[in-house]
Amino acid sequence: MIIRLLIILGCVVVFINGCNSLISQHFGTHKLRGYTMEEVQQTGIGDADFIEVSGALLSGDFVFKAAKSPTNPGVIIYPVLSDGQLAAHRRGETVSPDIIAWTTDFPSECVVAGNCIKAGPVSLKGIVRDLPNDRQGQGLLEEKGYRITEEAIFMEHGQSPLAWYWNLLMMAGAAMAALGIEAYGHRRQRQRRAKNE
Repeated sequence: MIIRLLIILGCVVVFINGCNSLISQHFGTHKLRGYTMEEVQQTGIGDADFIEVSGALLSGDFVFKAAKSPTNPGVIIYPVLSDGQLAAHRRGETVSPDIIAWTTDFPSECVVAGNCIKAGPVSLKGIVRDLPNDRQGQGLLEEKGYRITEEAIFMEHGQSPLAWYWNLLMMAGAAMAALGIEAYGHRRQRQRRAKNE
């Protein structure tokens, strides 16, 4: 009985999560929102979770942080700059990037070669998401002349929210599983009653 209730509760949580994500993709925070670097600097991004930023520049600097578990990929972390910030960085000044991008999708050999990030303009699109706890390495950027503030936006570059059909499938699967377990439980109860009569 308790196991059945726990499974049903899990199905309800999955259903609500899928429903929430589906609604957010079309009307809420998961809907793609576009900004310029100037807008990010002046007004921020509000509650947006999925953003595209134009006018973004990369200096070519990055740091690599391995995960504590060998089964998890490491990450490369790199600052995203405006024109003014890039010019100040090239003059040797310490700058505070408004966006810190990170990714787990990179060829391992680029870390040794030091060329994971190419300097210049970047088409920046991804999910606003903090670094995993075991891969917090943004402090290493300070050694390269960047000051990381609490207001900095962390973005997993190149990632998109789960597609709408996967959210719909999660909802349908959770509903079917919950109804199936309930139907199975009622059938078992009827069988027990029939045996006792």
